[in-house]
Amino acid sequence: MISWDIELVSTGAELLNGRSVNTHARLLGGRMREIGFRLRRETTVGDVEADIAHAVREALARVPIVFVSGGLGPTCDDLTREAVAGLLGRPLRVDETALRRLRERYHRLGRELTESRRRQAMVIEGAAVLPNSAGAAPGQRLETSEGRLLFLLPGPPNEFSAILEEEIIPWLRERFPSVRPPAQRIFQLCGLPESDAVERLADAGFSPEPLELAYCASPGNLEIRLTGGPDDAALVAAKADELRRILNSFIYTEGRDDLAHVVAEAARAARASIAVAESCTGGGIGRRLTAVAGSSEWFRGGVIAYANEVKERLLGAPREVLQREGAVSAAIAETMARGVRERLDATHGLAVTGIAGPGGGTAEKPVGLVFIACADVEGCAVERHRFSGDRETVRLWATQYALNLLRRRLGIEKGNSV
Repeated sequence: MISWDIELVSTGAELLNGRSVNTHARLLGGRMREIGFRLRRETTVGDVEADIAHAVREALARVPIVFVSGGLGPTCDDLTREAVAGLLGRPLRVDETALRRLRERYHRLGRELTESRRRQAMVIEGAAVLPNSAGAAPGQRLETSEGRLLFLLPGPPNEFSAILEEEIIPWLRERFPSVRPPAQRIFQLCGLPESDAVERLADAGFSPEPLELAYCASPGNLEIRLTGGPDDAALVAAKADELRRILNSFIYTEGRDDLAHVVAEAARAARASIAVAESCTGGGIGRRLTAVAGSSEWFRGGVIAYANEVKERLLGAPREVLQREGAVSAAIAETMARGVRERLDATHGLAVTGIAGPGGGTAEKPVGLVFIACADVEGCAVERHRFSGDRETVRLWATQYALNLLRRRLGIEKGNSV
């Protein structure tokens, strides 16, 4: 093979008209990178047989391995099988094993195996059939006469992921044992904008050469990737140590763990319990924390205190402070944090109050103003922030920064590791 680049062709009108978000490139690119392959390009086409064939033909001309997602289902607009069969000049046939699995699947579901559903057992002549543990239509692995590899996978993300993890990745590892992943270190940061990170590294004289340094920013988060070749592990480790010394106070984990998972591990290690009081984030912090498996061990609960009366009655916010300082203030954020900690009997109380917009801002308290507080046995820390973006973006920033303050209060900033 001429390289270890791969391409993805995604099919489906729903990906082009805004009804669905295409997550396949992110999953495929990340998982393939981990085993030594690089996603070079992703192309999205609608449910048109000629367009699918054209996109696959062009991809096969560029790279040795092509993935195609979608178009393997039972409906009339599922045309990937026909498009690729026509492109390769091969007939379609019924795979008896796939048909048996379909029959068993629909029987378990109490449904009839209709003629349209039987179409999902149609495979291209010469294909290796890849069982689908998460759905109906199997995947397919084909090799062209030129030695190029072609993988066809269903479009639903859970089915795409299941076949990729259970069938394709193990096969690729066995087929290409000499392919090795790049040496890489990944850092997740909160509280440091991308431009500031660039300046800090430059001011400290940090140079990634000959390695590759890349940034990926999202609301409240900055990912920094330091990457070298498979034989550059020692150099990557040395450069990572240098980068860590410069940016250590902002790094909350190495790898790709979500900040909520880092908080969860810190809470377990500290034998802490957490309660949240949320206004502008509307339950976003609680959702992030309870998404972590086993969160019932350390998460006590929360209060979504939007109205002033709720802040007063359930969290103990003094009416005179609400009237004097306003609901969006350091004083109320602190009261909310202390109140939820006490009322829910937690070691740590986390609170957020702010103006997410688009309305409600004033010259003194503009849209994007957020106060975050975290109370524990040692006292209460309060932060004032001004976030930019639309309503949802401000809420994302606030949620991330709140979790980061909680992480620091749990002791991570003092050098403890999770």
